[in-house]
Amino acid sequence: MSDKTAHATRTAVSNRRRSQRVFLTVRVVARFRLLSREWIVEGESSVVNAHGGTIQLSVAPMAAGDILTLTNSETEHSESCRVVRIEALSDAGFEVSFAFDRPSPKFWGIALPPTDWLESSITHD
Repeated sequence: MSDKTAHATRTAVSNRRRSQRVFLTVRVVARFRLLSREWIVEGESSVVNAHGGTIQLSVAPMAAGDILTLTNSETEHSESCRVVRIEALSDAGFEVSFAFDRPSPKFWGIALPPTDWLESSITHD
């Protein structure tokens, strides 16, 4: 396999999603521990799916693997999740990608979610 083919294969595998992404802005509250104290930070989602998403926060956990609890501000539904990636944004905030500890398609409150978000098609661990 050539280097170009190997790179294309790795990219295709890394771009696979467990459920369809939706561009959606939802106000959330993130709770997490940072520097020996609990932080409660308001933010909003930008991309979501049944297994997690991406949110913008003014303060963020330290590293991938950190645990946070997200609450949907509109529905008051809360879920535990783990940070997958943190990226500093140019406007002094952070983009935090996360995965729910268990699939949570109802967290986002979408009336007509993609078909692959249906509870019956998601395996709960």
